[in-house]
Amino acid sequence: MIVGVVGSRRRNTEEDRSKLYLYLSRIGDIDTIVTGDCTKGGDKFARDYANDHGIELDEKKIKDPETGEEMDFKNHRWFDYLNMCTIFYNRNEEIAKEPLDFLISIVAPDRKGGTENTIRHFKRLNKDWEKKLIII
Repeated sequence: MIVGVVGSRRRNTEEDRSKLYLYLSRIGDIDTIVTGDCTKGGDKFARDYANDHGIELDEKKIKDPETGEEMDFKNHRWFDYLNMCTIFYNRNEEIAKEPLDFLISIVAPDRKGGTENTIRHFKRLNKDWEKKLIII
């Protein structure tokens, strides 16, 4: 089973981690977790869970729009705001394009940002998204 995990950096508490871990444990046999490379929130929690449980991790990196090379989430050269949005939204679409059995989304209270962008891509790409989307 392949599970995607995305989450807002603003949802970075132990309670958020516990909720995600509970959902992941209920899913059952997970072969791969697909996530982004953010250093906080759902992406970090997903990495930790995969490492703790010996699950393969498919970590989607942001890519330089000029070279196509992967960039580190925390240490990359900055472009203007519009280019950065495009870089992150392209990464979000890569996550949504994976053959996910479930997408677990830890959403921000205002429901804005990259997590919502990933959810929109996922809904567009999956006709049966209602069966696969879990929102925390």
